Amino acid sequence: MELSLSNSSSLRFPQNDFLSLHNYSRPGSFHTFSNKKLASKSISLWRPLIWRQPRLLRLKAQTSTESNASGDKHGDDDFIVEDVPHLTDFLPDLPSYTNPLKKSQAYAIVKKTFVSPEDMVAKEIIVQKDSPRGIHFRRAGPREKVFFTPEEVRACIVTCGGLCPGINTVIREIVCGLKNMYGVDDVLGIQGGYSGFYSKNTLNLTTKVVNDIHKRGGTFLQTSRGGHDTKKIVDNIQDRGINQVYIIGGDGTQKGAAAIYKEVEKRGIKVAVAGIPKTIDNDIAVIDKSFGFDTAVEEAQRAINAAHVEAESVQNGVGIVKLMGRYSGFIAMLATLGNRDVVRPWQWSFNIFIFQIQ
Repeated sequence: MELSLSNSSSLRFPQNDFLSLHNYSRPGSFHTFSNKKLASKSISLWRPLIWRQPRLLRLKAQTSTESNASGDKHGDDDFIVEDVPHLTDFLPDLPSYTNPLKKSQAYAIVKKTFVSPEDMVAKEIIVQKDSPRGIHFRRAGPREKVFFTPEEVRACIVTCGGLCPGINTVIREIVCGLKNMYGVDDVLGIQGGYSGFYSKNTLNLTTKVVNDIHKRGGTFLQTSRGGHDTKKIVDNIQDRGINQVYIIGGDGTQKGAAAIYKEVEKRGIKVAVAGIPKTIDNDIAVIDKSFGFDTAVEEAQRAINAAHVEAESVQNGVGIVKLMGRYSGFIAMLATLGNRDVVRPWQWSFNIFIFQIQ
């Protein structure tokens, strides 16, 4: 049965998770022992590295007549955009304004400053001539038109979940970017995670306040797990006059951000919700690398080096290094590739990697 829609039509459907969380071991711990039988035994256990986040898929299709007229074998019926929600989805008459970057001297010398809303990035880089067009993602970057004026913006930043190297740097860059690039002066910091929206006072974040926080560990705004009460959070957002929310967190935090957006959409209020992925596991599709991942790999190599010294000191020594990574093994893989002392990595069912030392 052929799907036939007009160019302006769209279908939306959520993509469900198909993997549950698994237990993972504490990073950086290792054990060494001398066992000739084990050292000579080949262990081969493997699990596919698969992960998916729930997304909104938008499918735009041409009619058969339009497809044939364009001379395209596939037409647009197989052009799929994994899109993100936007304010104009429920506020179609929202006025737009010229991006303040046009007045920036730093951007004035750039020939093509802005990204077109129609720019897409293909999921598959290598394709065949007659391949379907496949899945595409909307390209990130500054747009020529924005939907807030600098004077009306009241932004807030919140950090949730576990700690990750680089959180303070992200906070600092948001504050400095809003001020220096877009002229936004009113930025609030929500303390203590999601519960801080309705249980704590806010901090006024200026470029002076965040000037050197990138030199500190942890999170300047403090964090917590849980405490997500969607209605209370959105009530607080409305009461404080906040219209831009920047949420830094992992998988559970981003699900909370999606719930906040749905409540905002339900109420029909002009509030932009931006989720900034935070995970040292680097297990988020679409993005190349999540912040904190490089540091995790470096620390993992220290554990491997320590295990190598121990195993080298005994006959037929074998070093076992346990590394976290949920259901992906990117930390272990990169740490292994970066450490030439490792001869043969074996993957256990829950990210225990055994290294036979030569």
